[in-house]
Amino acid sequence: MPLTATQTELLQRLAQVPPAVASAVQRAAHQAQPAGEWSLRTLLIHLLAVDTEIWGARLTLMVQQPNPQWLWTEPDLAAWEKRFAALTEDELCAAFTRARSAILDQLKALDAAGWERIGTHAVFGQLDVAGLCRRTLEHDAEHLTEMLRRAG
Repeated sequence: MPLTATQTELLQRLAQVPPAVASAVQRAAHQAQPAGEWSLRTLLIHLLAVDTEIWGARLTLMVQQPNPQWLWTEPDLAAWEKRFAALTEDELCAAFTRARSAILDQLKALDAAGWERIGTHAVFGQLDVAGLCRRTLEHDAEHLTEMLRRAG
């Protein structure tokens, strides 16, 4: 069954984020960074960690279980930074692109019933797959906006 217009739009928007992040990082890397805020590296690692530990993992649970329940959680950023300490910003961007591609592959494999699967978040309430995609995009926008602000 073909994707709906909404599903197609969500997939396109999710796919546009990694190149937009890479572009913003490239431009911001040459600018003075604000003191007391996450570095560009930390922002990148956070996006990678959240795609891996939060969005991708929740999507998998939605497919495997009826209405999984989630608490608010954040990846252990210090552990992720240690894990990726040797990577350049370009390599981090590539890793984020791969993580996002894995999510897109999961989404593209869903049939109509798969898109209707739900999970319940302690803060955001019940989400279907499209709702999880929208939350992902909201999170992306928050951090991409910060990167673009730094890029000037």
